[in-house]
Amino acid sequence: MLEVTSARVLTDELLVGRARSGHAADFDLLVQRYADRVYRFCLRHLGDAEAAEDVAQTAFVEAFASLPRFDSRKPFGPWLFGIAANQCRLWHRRRRRSRWWSIGSEDSEERLEAVPDEAHSPEEALEDEDRRRQVRRAVAGLPVRYREVILLRYLQGMSTREVAEALGLKPEAAAKRLTRGLQMLRDRLGELGFAGGDLA
Repeated sequence: MLEVTSARVLTDELLVGRARSGHAADFDLLVQRYADRVYRFCLRHLGDAEAAEDVAQTAFVEAFASLPRFDSRKPFGPWLFGIAANQCRLWHRRRRRSRWWSIGSEDSEERLEAVPDEAHSPEEALEDEDRRRQVRRAVAGLPVRYREVILLRYLQGMSTREVAEALGLKPEAAAKRLTRGLQMLRDRLGELGFAGGDLA
């Protein structure tokens, strides 16, 4: 019990330092800390539940192998999501080469569900779900470079500076890409007749 409690207060920096010194168990704690978030990011990026599991796992393996090159003056989270984003891009390239692409399966649709908002009636609940599905599909249809900045900013709650760090961009470039991505998303939703043009 004491081990579990103390693990919760260990910072990423401390765990990374220990993992770099050869304590693999400390990296396991980082995996536990980030596994769900990395998986959800990959799922939204790829639209395929099985692929998201594989890519997320590959991202953690790559992160562990790359720890000696990690700049400990920088935050671990954006660096890890940068690796995950790169693995997602590699997956997309492989899919294009094999000429097979899918936005997602029914299973992935179910796992993309957000926590439902409170609705006043079943009709409103269905309408809200339809709106969420439209947004998910519109995001999935964006070019990868714009999709990933939107997912990191709004799904992972990163600041624009952290998004830039994760993707190896200058903050100004990340902000510009985010602005362009949001405009493309608004346009796509408009084409779908989405009654929510006040997208942030």
